[in-house]
Amino acid sequence: MSQLPALDRQTLETLGEELSNPAGALEFAQMFVQMLPQRIDAVESAFAARAADDAVVALLSLNASAAMVGACRLAAESSTALQLIGEPSAHGPEIARLRSHATDFQSALGGIIL
Repeated sequence: MSQLPALDRQTLETLGEELSNPAGALEFAQMFVQMLPQRIDAVESAFAARAADDAVVALLSLNASAAMVGACRLAAESSTALQLIGEPSAHGPEIARLRSHATDFQSALGGIIL
């Protein structure tokens, strides 16, 4: 997973082209970063409650949004987390990895936004 970039700038640029608004793509990425704590908290809560369906919904939402903004490590980790829903002993470390990748993405995004 560490081979993946925290932020794939090409994906973010492509989003800007698809929106015909590069600034809009950056705004979307910033909103994604603002919502990351809530999204990861939702995964953590679903894991704690052993609510598999809620965990799937939270992780799929996180995965799709991460992929859209080029948060490659976070997207890949959320896919891994989907496979670990039935393994409660893996939940704590998985949440820690999601939070770490979220921080890495935020730092990488901050590096391109002036």
